[in-house]
Amino acid sequence: MGDLRQTSPESGPGPRRARGEWHRITVEPLYVRAELFNRETLEETQKFLDDTVAAMAEHGGSRLLIYIVNAKPIFAVEKYGFSRYLDVALKAGYKIALVGSSRDLRIAHQYYAMLAQQRGVNLHAFPDEVDALAWLRSDEPSPPSPERA
Repeated sequence: MGDLRQTSPESGPGPRRARGEWHRITVEPLYVRAELFNRETLEETQKFLDDTVAAMAEHGGSRLLIYIVNAKPIFAVEKYGFSRYLDVALKAGYKIALVGSSRDLRIAHQYYAMLAQQRGVNLHAFPDEVDALAWLRSDEPSPPSPERA
C-alpha cells in the first residue's frame, strides 16, 4: 500500500489554500483509493479526476474507490467533462465505487451512477464505505441490492 500522488497547495501549481491537501490517491490491496476533500471549484474536480485516471494507468488496476468529503454536489457534470471520464472508464473496464460524506453528495452520486450505467460503465454509488469496499473486493459486476442514498 502506498501513495501514488498527493496534491497539496505546497506541491506545485494549482489552488492555494491554508487548509492544506485537497485530494489524495493511494494504492490499497486490490483497489486504488481516491479521496477528494473540500472541493470548491470545477477545476479541482478536473484535476482530481485527471490525477485519478493517471494513477489507475500507473497502477494497472481496474478497481477504484472514490470518496468525496465535504463538497457541494455538482449536477451540471458536463462542465468538467464527465463524459470524457466515463469513456476512459468504459475502455479500461473499471469497476468504480462512489461514496459521499453527506446525503446531498450521495443523491448526486446516484445521478452520476445512472449516467455512467446508461453508457455501460460499471460505476455504483454506495451509502457507506463498508458496502462499497465489499462490492469492489467481490467478483460481482453490480451490487446485490439497489443503492440507497
